Amino acid sequence: MESHGDADQHDGYCNSNSNSSRHPSLLDIFQFLESPNPSPFVDICSTSQYADIFQACTSASKYDGMRTSLYQYQKNSLFKMLRRELLPDFFLDPLLNALFEDKSVEKKRFTHPLQPYFQFKHGFDRATNRWILESQINPGKRIRACDASWYSDSPGGIICEDMGTGKTCECLALILLTKRQMARPPVEGDLLPCVGTVASTLKTDYCSRDKGLPRLKDLAIIKALLSCAESLRIMFDEGMVPEEIWPHMEPYPPYYWVNPITESRTRRGTASDTATSVAFKVYMSSSTIVVVPDNLIDQWVREKYKHIEDVHGLEMLKIDSSTNTIPEPRALIKHDLVLISVSRLSKEYIPIDSNLGEMWFMCRCYSRGLQVCACGQRSQNATSRSPLLRVHWKRLIVDEGHIMSSRNTTRSMMAAYLIAERRWICTGTPTQNLVHATSALAAEAGDSPPLSPHDNNPDDGRSLSASGWSDRASASRADSPVRSSQQRRSRSAVQRDGTSDFYQLGTLVSKFLRIDPFAHSASAWHSLIVQPYKRDDPGARDRLRALLQNIMVRNRPETISTEVSLPPLYEKSVELQPTAQQALTYNTVVAFFHINAILTERAGRDYFFHPENKRHLRQIVQNLFGACFWFSISLKHITEGISNGQIALELWEIGKKPYAAEDVELLRQSISILKQASENSEWRYIAQSESIGYRVAGLPARISKDILNTHSVSSFKNTSAASENNSSCSSATTSQQLITAAQLLQLVNGSRLMLTVFDETLPPRPINIDPQEFDHLQKSAATHCSSNKIAYILNQIQRFQPTEKCIVFVNNRSEITLLHDALRIARIPHLVYASQGMSQSQRRNNIMTFSSSTMYNTIVMDIQLAAYGIDLSAASRVWFVSPTWQAARERQAIKRAHRLGQSKPVFVETLLTKGTVEEALWRRRQELSESEQDAVVAKDVEEDGKMRGILSNSSFVAFKPDQAADAGVFSPAIRLWPSNLRYPSSLREMYFFWSPNSPENASSSVPFFKTRKLVLRFSDHTSLNFAESSVK
Repeated sequence: MESHGDADQHDGYCNSNSNSSRHPSLLDIFQFLESPNPSPFVDICSTSQYADIFQACTSASKYDGMRTSLYQYQKNSLFKMLRRELLPDFFLDPLLNALFEDKSVEKKRFTHPLQPYFQFKHGFDRATNRWILESQINPGKRIRACDASWYSDSPGGIICEDMGTGKTCECLALILLTKRQMARPPVEGDLLPCVGTVASTLKTDYCSRDKGLPRLKDLAIIKALLSCAESLRIMFDEGMVPEEIWPHMEPYPPYYWVNPITESRTRRGTASDTATSVAFKVYMSSSTIVVVPDNLIDQWVREKYKHIEDVHGLEMLKIDSSTNTIPEPRALIKHDLVLISVSRLSKEYIPIDSNLGEMWFMCRCYSRGLQVCACGQRSQNATSRSPLLRVHWKRLIVDEGHIMSSRNTTRSMMAAYLIAERRWICTGTPTQNLVHATSALAAEAGDSPPLSPHDNNPDDGRSLSASGWSDRASASRADSPVRSSQQRRSRSAVQRDGTSDFYQLGTLVSKFLRIDPFAHSASAWHSLIVQPYKRDDPGARDRLRALLQNIMVRNRPETISTEVSLPPLYEKSVELQPTAQQALTYNTVVAFFHINAILTERAGRDYFFHPENKRHLRQIVQNLFGACFWFSISLKHITEGISNGQIALELWEIGKKPYAAEDVELLRQSISILKQASENSEWRYIAQSESIGYRVAGLPARISKDILNTHSVSSFKNTSAASENNSSCSSATTSQQLITAAQLLQLVNGSRLMLTVFDETLPPRPINIDPQEFDHLQKSAATHCSSNKIAYILNQIQRFQPTEKCIVFVNNRSEITLLHDALRIARIPHLVYASQGMSQSQRRNNIMTFSSSTMYNTIVMDIQLAAYGIDLSAASRVWFVSPTWQAARERQAIKRAHRLGQSKPVFVETLLTKGTVEEALWRRRQELSESEQDAVVAKDVEEDGKMRGILSNSSFVAFKPDQAADAGVFSPAIRLWPSNLRYPSSLREMYFFWSPNSPENASSSVPFFKTRKLVLRFSDHTSLNFAESSVK
């Protein structure tokens, strides 16, 4: 319940007037915001002029025009959104402190639950607000609430529902319920922020065709057009406007004139009163414009058609990067919903005459002292103004709106230029660090019932607990909510006191939502809200909490869980033994750490962990974690490392460097590791190719040497099932060979070329293969991989992708490339979602294809790009190739699949390489979540104090060949060529014909010419026989 008094009793922090030393953080307040509850507002709303809309909202039936019914928590959120739009409140002047209630005055029923900081606008008197206030400017001066100064709240707010709870559906329902409403027209002289001044009353171009006095019909049409009470277009669609009148009304929508903001100056720097600008028309509308990230615009389209009926629904216009020209304002206002991508909105940005710096690039006439613009730039700017800026929108919604906290981007400035009565931000992450609350509480609320005995893991029939799975209800405490107030001191002083969150939140409140008094002063948010809160002034935290409670629309996870039962979510970590090449690569990177530490004596700017060496430290830490998947190291760096280590060792031997005994031993061990790498022919061969190595069994020797152009043939003895399946090879084949991914792809994709008949009259070309080689190639298969994680993922995808959709989250472009090559080698149809090398349209198409296609059941996604906003509820199998340091990002990524619309249990696996820093990172994340502290995880893993110590003292992987026998094994082995591939009969005949052992050939060089008779007939019925030579 949105009750100020009740919240103080159970919200986990005390009233600011108490003597408690408990100081709640912004995260504390956000976590314990009450779920929307219409009960305290039903009476006041039912007596307003919008009673029919509120009654329709609380109705138990489906809304007219919607295909689906909303959950009750969604209806509660929608009610709060409607109330903020239609019946905005009064907000108490922050310079006034609340003292006590005057209980001698009888209390009325219409009492705002967030008093004394908020008050209903109508019916406001001494009896509805009994609070006694005190001015901060004049302490001791007491003021009654009815006599105090109040600011009018702005229609709109922040929709910060948790991920996957139906924010898009709520927004569509809001647009549908209010589609008949027009935006309120401004009054002449009003200032439109960032735009200009209203220069006229409402007008229309409609006029009577008859001369003289207008007819009553014309007066009625003009009156209806200028009323702007309800959309005449919607009323015509519903049959409320006669068909014979509508053609006379439609071409003449109401509009008003706006003078753009000008701040021109003379040469002496004083403002010029004679500066004029060209006014432009702004058309009134009932339309809602929704700004959507490029990768989500198609998802919004799908959601619209999924939830909204085609008839009596919403007229929608989609504008994205493929839209060259945006329609004119008169065409835009004919749509209920205008979807536009962020990138397309940014292209419409043209600086408005808001200051001298922007005017400089458009017009210099007034700055030169001229009374009239002589260059024509102002007139051109006014006429070429974007159509989006010439519409008075009823509502502006920005999906993933936290991007609006950046002030100087073209998208945020363009959004500021849009004229909209109601402004909404739709995001599950209102600020950078509040996302942790969203993730933690979502994890707590995800108490899914365990699977029944018939729903056990389909892998092998074992129970989930036996196979290492854990459901969200009994998962590790790494996902439990974090609730205390003391933040960890691992970040900078700017971030550890929540300043960054306050700054972002203040930007949204003042610049986007434009809530007074913060919208009119750049410093008001900091001086009136942030500083009093940090000083723990009386009432400061209660005022902040009331403000957030009022502008934010968010249901607590426990509220949602009472209505929505998502399928179970099962998570587990999978520890994989490293392969021989992988262990050597990882140990090589660790050796670089130790050599650098010893040579620099752990001091100076060359030391990786020196405060001024962050860039190099970040790079080598990335290399270390990359080696747990696969990482190619330059042989040049290996040689330099050995040389530097040996020089340091020689200096120690002659007494010039007083290294400690343990450092000398560590240095010798590091040099030995680097020498092992440089002397290992297989490892060097893979490292030089910057690829992953694959072991192939049964590959014909001629193909490996001539076609693949490689001579790196190595025998490999393994007793695993994968190698035993391919042990029977002829003498013309190699036992097992290590080749790179590029060579293997050349072989896999070269089947068509190897089996192509170029000219039947000539011998087969060297690229062709004979029938015996073809038989060997069909039996040959890749049995091992130098990356344990790629082998595991391919094994799992081959197992599940025929019946389930799979997502693989990776961390960087290199991992995407390596995994993409592996899936191509295995001939698994898949899609890629990456930030580099793909356009926005390609990414959108891949998401749509993955969700709807039965052929593409696997998608590889960059977690940094795909963790937010995308609906991937079609997937039920999720893999993280490595643990993610930022737990919030991981939870967001999981919610792409485990969200509303999911009908299957979701299985999530995080892969760890045994004995590496990945295990340490996994344990550290659990420690952070188990602590009773409000941990704000650092942006980079090396910024965490404990992880920094672990990284600086990284240990080598203890590799044992017998333990790694099954590491990186493909089970089953990946056949290089499909079994249904057939050898061409024409090519078989060519090899048979040109073979020296063929009985058809009397000579090994040129075949004999065979002859047939040719009979020529004459008129006297005589004939002559000739012989025609032909080559058969």
